[in-house]
Amino acid sequence: MRARNVIDMHMVNRMQAFGWPLLAVTFALAIILAIGAIVGSQGSIARAELHEGLRWNGAIFALLGPLIGYGFTSMGQYFPLALGLGLTRREFAAGLSAVFLGNAVIYSVLITIGKAIERATDGFGVSIRFFDVFYTSTGALWQTLVQTFLLILAVLFLGAAITAAFLRFGQAFLWISGAALALIGLGILSGVLLLDGFGRGLLDVLTMGWGPWMAVIAVIGALSAGIWLVLVRRTQVG
Repeated sequence: MRARNVIDMHMVNRMQAFGWPLLAVTFALAIILAIGAIVGSQGSIARAELHEGLRWNGAIFALLGPLIGYGFTSMGQYFPLALGLGLTRREFAAGLSAVFLGNAVIYSVLITIGKAIERATDGFGVSIRFFDVFYTSTGALWQTLVQTFLLILAVLFLGAAITAAFLRFGQAFLWISGAALALIGLGILSGVLLLDGFGRGLLDVLTMGWGPWMAVIAVIGALSAGIWLVLVRRTQVG
């Protein structure tokens, strides 16, 4: 198996592999720290309100943007290159799966360590929340580790699956998927506005427990990985 060649291929551009995600997170953290310093100067009440309000801030998603882009690049650039160098589709799939798993492990550990430091220092001394937020779990550290691992892995495979579908079906895939998402959004909006109890039921789903949400994320990741594995065997590249 030459899957190691696929891993090495992804490590050539260090900025793309590690630099941009870490820069994005650092920049987002700097902004939140600046906000914390400004609001903290207004007194203890303002700091307490900031700490609670930042529970829902999505600055940590600065990491997911570069990572889903990494999933796009893996299929859009490295897949054709790997085939051109004589690697088989199975070898590419094995190597890329290892790359994605490695990224999910590394970044989930970094986020968990960041959360531990953030809690120990009372929000880095300015009562902020950056790592200890709803999207990475405000529960125990092990929950953050599990949640971020599943979320990052799902995002990476989703990016790869979207690009594989585009390579396989072309522009038609974008139009059909865009129309399907628009119809789903319209259906949800219509249900909230026109059906009694629909909005309450939707809220119940969105506020379900940690375990069910982890199952949802795991299913999305598994479906994305499965679709990608099917398409990578059938996708033709120019």
